[in-house]
Amino acid sequence: MKKAATISMLFACVLSVYTFLTWETEPEQMRGPASVPQNYDSLKGCEKQEVLWEKALTSIYKDLPGYRKFGAFQLLGMSFQELQKKGNHHSDFAPDGWKKYLHRRGALAKVKIVAKDSKYTGVFKGAECALLRISLTYKAAGGKPVAPGLALKVFRDGTFSANVSALVSLNGQEQDFNIFKNPMSNIVPVGSGLGQKLVHKLFHKVSQYPEELVAQNMAEIDAHGSKIKDVISPKQLFFVPGSTMRFSSDSHDVREDLVTIPEGTVVYQLRALSEKHKDFNYEEYSPETVDSFVKDSVHIADIVTTSEFVTSQFGDDGIFFRHQFRP
Repeated sequence: MKKAATISMLFACVLSVYTFLTWETEPEQMRGPASVPQNYDSLKGCEKQEVLWEKALTSIYKDLPGYRKFGAFQLLGMSFQELQKKGNHHSDFAPDGWKKYLHRRGALAKVKIVAKDSKYTGVFKGAECALLRISLTYKAAGGKPVAPGLALKVFRDGTFSANVSALVSLNGQEQDFNIFKNPMSNIVPVGSGLGQKLVHKLFHKVSQYPEELVAQNMAEIDAHGSKIKDVISPKQLFFVPGSTMRFSSDSHDVREDLVTIPEGTVVYQLRALSEKHKDFNYEEYSPETVDSFVKDSVHIADIVTTSEFVTSQFGDDGIFFRHQFRP
């Protein structure tokens, strides 16, 4: 009887904690799952882009919702989440009940990939229809730094999209609110702070290399949905801000900057790791290494806006960007 009572009490405690975490971390209005057209997966890439863009336009915020804090409760909430879905869920729509704990608030724009002459295959040869979301990792307050991030989704005819995400670093850029101050990359050094180490440990459940995302799938299928026989993919990508991408470093809502960027702007140069660094051991990766890697990188494409940026409920909660973890 005592054992049964103890188990019941433990279950009640876990349920109470989970209920509190859900209350603490959910948005004020819980989103419903976005409706997906029955034939969505078979559509042309640019048709898929229009489906998602229409959902973004019809859910534009009248007033920008505030950033929510990221702390111990949110970290515990992530531990309840099936992080494996970040790598296994191929849909462009977030799964039912998915909670976004990091990068919750951002701005979304239609973009195209304008390729330079390079050896890399797949969508690195160019793509007319993609979406770019730029965000902060969490609320930059209470000692937490400004930590920019981006997610790129490239649409392909009749098959799932190519996705890649990038960060400046896990440590951010102190209190500099110019979201285009630094390049971003799909591989970053291990963070030095307690919070970054805890997130590393959490994502270590799904990958031995939590700070490394792979761009291989972007090279395996092109924008027309054709599989590439001889795949050539860069090991590391750098998103280097375009020459006109400069904003104030003072404290402000960075989304107000993003929505001023006009259509036809080169937001980022897409650059690939130089061959001379291809055998680098990333256990030795440091901020100083990043600078030299960017300097030696090869310009392989431009990311050009084909719309203005918008801030929307669907852009924050409904769209899903897959992570391709390093195996």
